[in-house]
Order: sequence, then structure tokens, then C-alpha cells
Amino acid sequence: MLGVFGVSGVSLLLASAASGGDDGDGLWHVVNDLCLPMQRTLNHPFPCLGVDTQRGFVVLRAPLDQTRLLVVPTRRIRGIESPALLQDKAPALWSIGWSERGRVAAAAGRPLKWDDIGMAVNSKSQRTQDQLHIHVDCVSPWLRQNLIAKAGHISSQWSALDLGPWADQYQVKSVDVAELDQNLFKMVADEIPGARADMAQQSIAVVGLPGVKNKQRLAILVNSEGGHAEELLDHSCKVLGR
Repeated sequence: MLGVFGVSGVSLLLASAASGGDDGDGLWHVVNDLCLPMQRTLNHPFPCLGVDTQRGFVVLRAPLDQTRLLVVPTRRIRGIESPALLQDKAPALWSIGWSERGRVAAAAGRPLKWDDIGMAVNSKSQRTQDQLHIHVDCVSPWLRQNLIAKAGHISSQWSALDLGPWADQYQVKSVDVAELDQNLFKMVADEIPGARADMAQQSIAVVGLPGVKNKQRLAILVNSEGGHAEELLDHSCKVLGR
């Protein structure tokens, strides 16, 4: 069934997709040429962890990291700059990614709290693969500590958040978890000045917001200068700041 790919070919494609090899279409080949055919013919998502043809996404373990997941649409969408993401009927990929966070905790081998998990999409210039993918993994402990310190200043209105010197400057707002069912790409395009005209420069992270009693709130962080929001995740999933 693996045909010309073989097991070694699968490994090479996965490694390219995760580590930024020369093949910018490696991730798309994994999804379209491996996971989808395997699901259709054998009812098994290999090498993906899951395939949902109804909602149009796959879940894939990044092979070079223990905990990192990639949530990838089954439709050809090259990246954050795609006009398809601003359509009203675009899939709720952020909600899907958040629903898969249990896989991160299972791979971490320890309990993870609400604010230990985050998701990220990089800007066009900072990504390695030309197929849209949401990274789902542990939050950087340094970001978590910063959010704890500034939680009282993060509201439902956008405000500046300087994470220097270890990360870039971001705009941040809080949302209720139910808002993940909305189109967050469109939210950024509509609410961040200049974003709609230059979505390729946007980089977005969504993380569990600490310090909110009896509420499940999330922080949305946006860098509009060709950023790398994946910097806000910790692929080693270290326990710091506890």
C-alpha cells in the first residue's frame, strides 16, 4: 500500500515536514499521498494519528519531537496568507487543534494544566512547509510566567505585549474557549490594523490563560511583522515555573 514511498520514504517525508527540509511540499505529500489513501483503503490513518474526512483535517505527530502535534487541513491551503482562510465556511482549525491537546499530555507522560498547552501558526517567511499547519504543544514556561504576571492587564481588547528579549512583540487579547469555533484567522484580519492587506506577515498563537478563576479563557497573541509564533511553544515540554 505504501508503494514507492515505503517505510523509509515515509520517515524521510515526515522528517522533512517537521525539520524544514528542502521539500516545502513534504507535509502535503504526507497528508494527501499517505494518510488519506491509507484511511480510505485500510481505514487506518498511518502515518497520521487521525484523519477526519468530514471536517477536513488530519492530526500528525512531528517525528523529531515527543509532544508536538500538527493539525493539517486535507484541503490544499498553502499558509496563513490563503484567502480561503478568511471565508465564513473555513474549518474551525483552532478549535480542532485545542480538542487534540490530550494527545500532547499523553506524550508528555505527566498531567498538563489548561495553561500548559498552546498552538501556533507561523508567518509565510518563517514557515518551513507550504501547507497550512497548526502546531500544538506545551507552552514555553517563560511565556507562562509572563502571562501570570500580566494576566490582570489582558482583556477582551487588544493590547501590546512585549516579550523581549527572549521573544518578539505581540498584540494580545483574551477570549472564551467557545470563541475558538469562530474563524480566528478572520478575527485577526478584521481586528488587527493592516492585517487583512498582509496576512502573510501575521503569526498567531493561542494559549491557555492562567490565573482566571472558574473560567476557561485563552490568550490570542499576534505578531504582524513576519513573526514565528512557534517560539512561544516548548517542544521539549519542560517543567519550569511551577
